Amino acid sequence: MIFLLLITLAFLLLRIQDELNDHPVAQTVTASCPSCEKEIELDWMVCPHCLQRLRENCLVCQQRKLISHRFCPSCGSGAAEVVT
Repeated sequence: MIFLLLITLAFLLLRIQDELNDHPVAQTVTASCPSCEKEIELDWMVCPHCLQRLRENCLVCQQRKLISHRFCPSCGSGAAEVVT
């Protein structure tokens, strides 16, 4: 009886391991490029398809921000303070 229980438990553990291997835990977050509308990853600085700049470093805090943002989300500095 215990042997049958151990075999069943081993089978269930193998099934769980197979499920975890089939579905990766870390997934990249994607969006579309505002210029060419092809798929890009959100942390890319430049679109590899059309070379459109997507992000820039804030000159006040050096954190990356989207080109389209008027204000830095990290330090709050305005567009007048950040010259590109």
